[in-house]
Amino acid sequence: MIDIIKKQYQLTAKDADELKEVSDALFISKDKLTFNYENPLGSGVCSTVYRGFLSGPSPLINLTGLIETHDFQDCDVAVKVALHFGDDEVDQLFREIEAMKVLQYNRNVISMLGWRMLNGKPALIFELAEQDLLRYAKMLMSIDTKEIEFKTIISILWQIAKGMEFIASKNIVHRDLAARNILLTNDLQAKISDFGLAVINDSGIKESSVPKKLPVRWLSIEAIVEKLFSEKSDVWAFGVLMYEVFIMGQDPYAGIPTEMILRFLQSGERMSRPRLATNEIYELMCRCWEGNMETRPKFEELVLILHNLLEDEAGCSRYYNELEFLSENEERRVPLNDNNSIALEILDDDIL
Repeated sequence: MIDIIKKQYQLTAKDADELKEVSDALFISKDKLTFNYENPLGSGVCSTVYRGFLSGPSPLINLTGLIETHDFQDCDVAVKVALHFGDDEVDQLFREIEAMKVLQYNRNVISMLGWRMLNGKPALIFELAEQDLLRYAKMLMSIDTKEIEFKTIISILWQIAKGMEFIASKNIVHRDLAARNILLTNDLQAKISDFGLAVINDSGIKESSVPKKLPVRWLSIEAIVEKLFSEKSDVWAFGVLMYEVFIMGQDPYAGIPTEMILRFLQSGERMSRPRLATNEIYELMCRCWEGNMETRPKFEELVLILHNLLEDEAGCSRYYNELEFLSENEERRVPLNDNNSIALEILDDDIL
């Protein structure tokens, strides 16, 4: 496999050795993996995903040495099998392994546990999640609006923003951030997946070799026009992802032909506020869709904004307001005696 990738990408000897080292470290032997071809979990243009079982520890445990990865042994897994092994599959495999080499582990990024060849085609093994965010958003259409838990939606968006903050900190641009590529566990932990279009952005933001097919409806203006990809183009896509959730899984720019989207955006138009979104949420979407990439927020700022919204939705912020009110007013009327003061100091020491 490495020889094919080396030829495809004309890698230097050093790059090929590094890729081989990581690939070998993530290799899973045949006797450690079982799965059923008859019941696929899902299928795409380039691959099909099956449920499988991994015996023993996954290679990721040894690669990272993190306690958080110790659950990835003797566990159910998702097995992503390429339909072919042509240029597109080589490209996706190369990008996924490269991203894995850099990211290794984050709780809001799907973990690649290893890989192997199956019937002459590459198969990537990931931790198992139960559904994707797009399916979850479409499910909201069957629920009465009054019964939708908005704090759960905001929690999912906050987790995605945290995962993307981590990805951006590693100089990786995802380029395919969308509801369909966010996986959810049973307890609604969000995990960013599908790094087949990702690029490691070490020196600049202009991609010299752009894939043939890109998700135009999730792309920023500069990505469409100038082929510029950065954290800020991923932020734009995050705004579209937010729109997908609050429009309950409907397509973005519904009714607008793909070839007309750029003209629509360059004229200053943006998608209108979804019925489920508050004005505050819609304003956040529009900030992600600023034409000038420099004025868009970074994921670090989005994490903070969504965390504050999550606290407000959970009713936590009012407790802080009440405490502040007490500290300003009640303290003057009910002074602490000496014994209380000593007890508080001791408690503070214990906490520290």
